[in-house]
Amino acid sequence: MSKTVAAAVIGALILVAVLWTIFPFDGPAEEGQPAPHAIDQSE
Repeated sequence: MSKTVAAAVIGALILVAVLWTIFPFDGPAEEGQPAPHAIDQSE
């Protein structure tokens, strides 16, 4: 049972880390700077 819980916790942490890498949760950018993942697509 405890191994299952440990595996679930580790899997959840990995999932959060991957999502955090893809979508940085930095909140609103300060000083008018765009977020790192907000690529300018004006072209």
